[in-house]
Amino acid sequence: MLQDGVERVRRKGGDSVGATVLTWWNADPVTLGLLVVLLGGYLLALGPLRERLLPGVVVPRGRIIAYLLGVALLALTLLSPLDTLGREYLLTARVAQILIIVTFVAPLLMVGLPDELAQRLLPVRSWREAAGTPLFVVIMVLAFNTIVLFWQIPRYFDLAAQDSLWHNVANITYLVAGVLTWWPLLTPADRRARMSSPLQMAYLALESLPIDVFGIAIIFAPGVLYSVYANAPRITGLSAMVDQQVAGALLALPGNLLDILFMSIIFFIWIDRIEQTQRQRERAEIERELAAESATGAKSDAADGTPANAEATPIDATD
Repeated sequence: MLQDGVERVRRKGGDSVGATVLTWWNADPVTLGLLVVLLGGYLLALGPLRERLLPGVVVPRGRIIAYLLGVALLALTLLSPLDTLGREYLLTARVAQILIIVTFVAPLLMVGLPDELAQRLLPVRSWREAAGTPLFVVIMVLAFNTIVLFWQIPRYFDLAAQDSLWHNVANITYLVAGVLTWWPLLTPADRRARMSSPLQMAYLALESLPIDVFGIAIIFAPGVLYSVYANAPRITGLSAMVDQQVAGALLALPGNLLDILFMSIIFFIWIDRIEQTQRQRERAEIERELAAESATGAKSDAADGTPANAEATPIDATD
């Protein structure tokens, strides 16, 4: 693939290898089929099958835009030259693919999914309500890290890089892993089961810790882990070792920075919610005090035989 293209450029005497790479778009039929299913199924649910699947449901435009952005970003990630670079040459490109799929594509698709449609995908109520249980959260964390780290084992990583079938399986499972890790936070099928804000922040801090450790480990690895990159032509200034170190940094750092960003957003939303609740309590307390004062004044006036709204005007008994 990429190596053959580089050799063709060199045989022609060209030096613009980078320009050749930019033309390396991937029209893999499995990837195209996945995109058709994701986009076609969504449009059918919101179009011809709307009355059957979503009767009386108004889907906000923002949700539709989020879902379409997710599909478009997935298409760009899997069909663009980034895919070819990741398979044939740069571990950094492959790690970038994984981060885009897990961190951006999966949550965009989930945000764009109407709750009613997610409930149809999970018809058993107990499954939907389980999203807020500690056991469910632990299972999601274990499943996410297991899937991602499994494909980093050199034997299976090289297999996915060299075989189109396993490459597609890996990409699909990365998407599934992204859905799993975001599910406890977004709970698209039952938002009442969503974790509290403090637990959400703790979840973000811990859910990808094993992958962060792996990223740090490959930064300091004594050699190149994957033969596909050790044997790849060097069409940039990066050696295979430097490429691996950059990829490790991508695994360890951007995810944590994004987690900090998301934790900050959740924290400020949580604080704002607390302040609103406190203001509502103070307003209710003031209203109760005013009502109590009014009731006390009415009782005092009644005891004196004077109506609460009577004017204190003397009455002349003589004409």
